[in-house]
Amino acid sequence: MKVINKVYYKKEDDKQILKLAGGSWSINLDKIKGEDVEEIVYITQTKTYSIDYKTAHEKGFIRNFKDEVKLIVPIKYWRVK
Repeated sequence: MKVINKVYYKKEDDKQILKLAGGSWSINLDKIKGEDVEEIVYITQTKTYSIDYKTAHEKGFIRNFKDEVKLIVPIKYWRVK
């Protein structure tokens, strides 16, 4: 996980594969601050996906669960890069 030029990059690894549940993907965002990020990019072995942080926030995709901040985005809102 890295923030470079206001883009949050998360690369899929064997231990933390992006979870597909109920038509949405979930990413833990505890380590970042919203004002530091304009775009969230998720890199898998086959594709790269992205979503604007502002869009995710406005649509209610960023949620607090207990002590964690999660990004839960329906698949149709991810852009393939």
